Amino acid sequence: MRKLVAMFLFTGFIAAAHGEPAETDPDAGARSPGDLTPEERLEMMTQAHGYSTCVYEEAITNIDVDPDIRRIADLAMGQCDNRLTELGSTISNWGFPDYFAEGFTRRVRSQAARKLLPELAIRKGR
Repeated sequence: MRKLVAMFLFTGFIAAAHGEPAETDPDAGARSPGDLTPEERLEMMTQAHGYSTCVYEEAITNIDVDPDIRRIADLAMGQCDNRLTELGSTISNWGFPDYFAEGFTRRVRSQAARKLLPELAIRKGR
């Protein structure tokens, strides 16, 4: 695997030195995450907050559906998955690499779960 990565990087370096784009790089020509405008950042944060709010509301609505808080969280996250997909599509449509869109949406999903589980544990413990 390391040899493959090294070969990929070397090929990209050689192509860049000759002024040619690396044909093996699917994200060649994509925008850098550092190129985000303030408006794009605001839109990303707004959509991320919308996902987190959706997950919380779905979980609280369905808190009595199952005694296991992990299954309640999974149910809520599944109900709101379309919002996360929309967020990833928005980022990709702006011309950013897929790895950036996937990484950001994965982080948003993970943060929502980390915030939700303690809340559900407290509410179920009452």
